[in-house]
Amino acid sequence: MPRGTRVKAGELAGRLAALDIDEGIRIERASGGIKMFINRSPSGVFIVQFDDSKDFQYLASAKQVAALVRAKFGSRFVAWIY
Repeated sequence: MPRGTRVKAGELAGRLAALDIDEGIRIERASGGIKMFINRSPSGVFIVQFDDSKDFQYLASAKQVAALVRAKFGSRFVAWIY
């Protein structure tokens, strides 16, 4: 089963900005463990969920989401767009 299209760390901010409402991004720590799922609502708000948590964060811009990814993962992550 394909995981989706791999996104390079340097491309993440641009891919977030261009994320369509029927797409999502899955980010995982390179060594395993933490996962993050990012989607975009029709109003343009980003919805971020960690692992299997039922808590969501709502962020207004791709820049805020990219900062959150850097804070949680540093540069050691792998990402796929699905």
